[in-house]
Amino acid sequence: MSKQLLVTSEQGRVLIIKIDNPPANFLTSAIMAQLNSLLIELEKRNDIGAVIITGAVQNIFLTHFDVDDIESAVNSIPFAMPTALVQMLTTSENTLDYVPYARQLLKHTPMAGVSDMNIFHEVTARMRAMNKVFIAAINGRAMGGGFELALACDMRLMVEDEANDGIMVGQPEILIGLIPGGGGTQMLARSLGVANALEHCLEGQPLSPAQALELGMINKVVPATQLMAEAQTLAQRMALRSPQAIKSIKNAIYQASSMTWDAGMEVEKNAFLSAASQANTRRAMHYYIAKVRALIASGDPMTIDDFSELLAGKAVDMTIS
Repeated sequence: MSKQLLVTSEQGRVLIIKIDNPPANFLTSAIMAQLNSLLIELEKRNDIGAVIITGAVQNIFLTHFDVDDIESAVNSIPFAMPTALVQMLTTSENTLDYVPYARQLLKHTPMAGVSDMNIFHEVTARMRAMNKVFIAAINGRAMGGGFELALACDMRLMVEDEANDGIMVGQPEILIGLIPGGGGTQMLARSLGVANALEHCLEGQPLSPAQALELGMINKVVPATQLMAEAQTLAQRMALRSPQAIKSIKNAIYQASSMTWDAGMEVEKNAFLSAASQANTRRAMHYYIAKVRALIASGDPMTIDDFSELLAGKAVDMTIS
């Protein structure tokens, strides 16, 4: 039996995943394989609307991808591979995913590293495509592949660095001749812009939580004692949003935003009209119209407080179609 590296718990419609690989909490191919299996099951569940991913080791979200894993994967390859050959191998391995137990057999061949890379990309693709909100509660150091897993989440909260205790994020792969391999170049270019993404990936300089927040890599910095409470409050609120609307928004932003303007607008328009026709959206629109009419009739000015129930996801049950 392989060691269980994920500790899971549930609070209502929120699933909490703690990655537990002490002492350094390196990200490994075994963790990604277990996470992939968990996400495949999660895709079938309608009772979970949000997922929190965090580290089980104090002050460490995920140090980075285990370099021993990477070295082992390439040790069986006696020559420097051009990217064209790698592309052929990764494409071939992807097709084998549909063959039962094929990937287990590849673990004992030179294709093991190709398989591990494909699984990493499958995990992040599933996270981006799923009708659930993924929140990274970054409880400490998150470098390389560890930070890429956080970037694959939809929102990121991070602890403060109050005593220069090694709490940092970044893509340092270039310092040992690598490049980000879990989506870092693509996600950073889309979130930071080309210039900032290039600087960060070429320098390999770790960033403090405050620096990452200023660049827009993370959404919020909070005291360590409040991290999980903040993440759970956010997750509980996100878990009450419409699953179809979540999925459509994520698709429009992650996929369609890199299309031409007209193609992206077509995706957005179609998703909007589909969402508007759903029963839960019809109920919510009816509630909203009645609320606004009552406020206008009262003559009182509208305030944010008037829509607090909608913001909290408690006015209408959007989780039921």
